[in-house]
Amino acid sequence: MDEGLFSDSIHFSSDPITRHLTSSQKRANQWHRWSQEVIPSLLIPYLSYIQQTSALRYTNAPGQPQQYIGVCIAGCRTQSITVACVHFNVLKEINIIACPCFPAPLQLLCHGLFPCAPVTPSLAVDLRILEFIHLLFVRQSPNQTAWCDAVETFLDGMGYKLSCKNNLHCRFGNAFHWY
Repeated sequence: MDEGLFSDSIHFSSDPITRHLTSSQKRANQWHRWSQEVIPSLLIPYLSYIQQTSALRYTNAPGQPQQYIGVCIAGCRTQSITVACVHFNVLKEINIIACPCFPAPLQLLCHGLFPCAPVTPSLAVDLRILEFIHLLFVRQSPNQTAWCDAVETFLDGMGYKLSCKNNLHCRFGNAFHWY
């Protein structure tokens, strides 16, 4: 069983007394996990999803039920995660059950979402939004803060509130960076 999968960090230290990680160590650990584990594991499923949806043209609308992949039957240690999902026209929360053989990023990708964190994401963004922002930022100077403020204001006007402890800018920045 992979106990490290659900830990907050994977700091590699030979000092057994080290218990508190600095923010730079946490960032380095997160970068390592994204670049060495999560992104490589998502490449083939991402390309399959792009092909199945005809380059994101035909995806399930946020209000439509999506196929539930299921819970691990291998007996792995599981973790229930509530994820705020940002779509073009709705903000909704979903609950997923993650385990080492079917981690949260893979489950979210199967639903057309990209996570803000490699292990226990609290926010996921619709792939179509990330692609739109990618194309937008290629054509104008990137300003994630302004874009996130506009999205939060727009969603607030529609009656949606992010109830997570971190603001949209920080978590969206993570998702967009690794997308």
